[in-house]
Amino acid sequence: MKKISDTYIFALLFVLAVGLFLLVYFVPLKNVNDEINSLESSNTTLRSEISEFQVYHDNRNQYEADTETLKKEIVNVITAYPSDYREEDFILEGVAIENAAEDIMFSGIEISEPETLATISRESIVNAEIDGYADQVEFVKRTVNYSNDITYDSMKDAIAEVFASDYKANIESVSYTKNEEGVILNGVITLGYYYVRGNGKEYVPPVIKEYEAGTDNIFIGGHTVELVDEEAGSAE
Repeated sequence: MKKISDTYIFALLFVLAVGLFLLVYFVPLKNVNDEINSLESSNTTLRSEISEFQVYHDNRNQYEADTETLKKEIVNVITAYPSDYREEDFILEGVAIENAAEDIMFSGIEISEPETLATISRESIVNAEIDGYADQVEFVKRTVNYSNDITYDSMKDAIAEVFASDYKANIESVSYTKNEEGVILNGVITLGYYYVRGNGKEYVPPVIKEYEAGTDNIFIGGHTVELVDEEAGSAE
């Protein structure tokens, strides 16, 4: 009986020793294998990134040339527009339309508040490293409604004037209805004026030419008036 007990205890100790060996050896080994697998996966990602960087390096000169070209194109776009439009610009364009269209009579001009269409943040401008630019850039539109009475032929002249104008203006809409006689059109020409804030340009006020209205000689049909020189006395 004692012999069987010793054998049983020996077997039990042997199993326990083997179990301890497995715990001591295989568990750390599994951790090592997991780490190896993780490193191999990381290396695969790194090899892909290195390969991509190598392409960039090999084509660096072309990329730099393309970047400089893109910078110039960006500057060309934002400097093609004025830095601002103001009320006097909208009114003078109305005068130009009136001069171009013989049979037109304005009944009102409605000017909207500025509408920001797109913004390039200061951070993006700085990161782009475009010479002379370090501030936010905004693309802006102001909508102007020109309400008027006009004939059909004059309406075509009015539209032609808008296309020929130096203003960066777009015809947003043209809406007319006939009056009772069917000769005069009543409606609105809506223009959108586009400009770019922060493009490095100063606002240039429009040249206001003399606006002719009425007769140029209020004395037509009257008599000549002689001026009196106070020092020389009255003229004979």
